[in-house]
Amino acid sequence: MTKPLSKPKSLKAQITRTSLVLAAAALLRERGPEAVTYRKVAEWAGAASSSVGYYFDSVTELLYEAGCYNIELWIARAEKVAQAADAFSPEECRERVVDLLLEACLPDDTVSMPAHYAQLIASAEAPVVTEAYRKGREALDAAVNRILVRAGVNLTPSVVVALVDGGAVKAISEGYDVREIARMLLETALDRQLWCFRLSFQREDARSFE
Repeated sequence: MTKPLSKPKSLKAQITRTSLVLAAAALLRERGPEAVTYRKVAEWAGAASSSVGYYFDSVTELLYEAGCYNIELWIARAEKVAQAADAFSPEECRERVVDLLLEACLPDDTVSMPAHYAQLIASAEAPVVTEAYRKGREALDAAVNRILVRAGVNLTPSVVVALVDGGAVKAISEGYDVREIARMLLETALDRQLWCFRLSFQREDARSFE
């Protein structure tokens, strides 16, 4: 497992190192792991190329920390939405659940959807990035699950993520709006769940009269 270096002692060194991680994370998000090189990271951070090699033993180490930073961004986004869901009554949360799930699972409008999903797929080429993303998945799923529980929706976070991400890839590859397709898939899944619940209730009700 790749481990980050200990933090530099001086404040200036810490700021420089952090700026390099932020630059690498932005490159990873926008262009994928192949774009994360010493030269490019230094350019995006406005630092000397030699500074990257000073703070990081390898591009692999830098990629791992960039991946950790990115997944923390996504976790923070989902947790913020989960906190908003907690402020609603269960009934209100149920009415807004599709919007809440989309907000928790998808990047905002400032992010290019094709670029976002392209870098997720490309991360398979960098094992340390997939390691970082995999480690953060539990916290990300926990935030999504809070929304589902508050809304009283009997779906798992894995199913929600599969619907959203699958819908996103379909939309991008076929020229549709990502949010519209993801919304349609979520609404269909929720409608099916409600139909199954009603059918089960009707069967139980019928048995009570036997």
